[in-house]
Amino acid sequence: MSIEIRQLLIRTQVHPAPAPAQHRASVNAAELQRLREQVVADCKTWLADRLRVHGER
Repeated sequence: MSIEIRQLLIRTQVHPAPAPAQHRASVNAAELQRLREQVVADCKTWLADRLRVHGER
């Protein structure tokens, strides 16, 4: 795992944003895990793209 992704994960764990009250009960743990995995995958894709773009310059 790259340092940038690790820092993003640490920040979200240290300073989690409070969920709106009406959504807390409606989102289960499996859905939250799926969303976390999707965010990490999107971050990795974005980072790989940025590194590729900067490497081509």
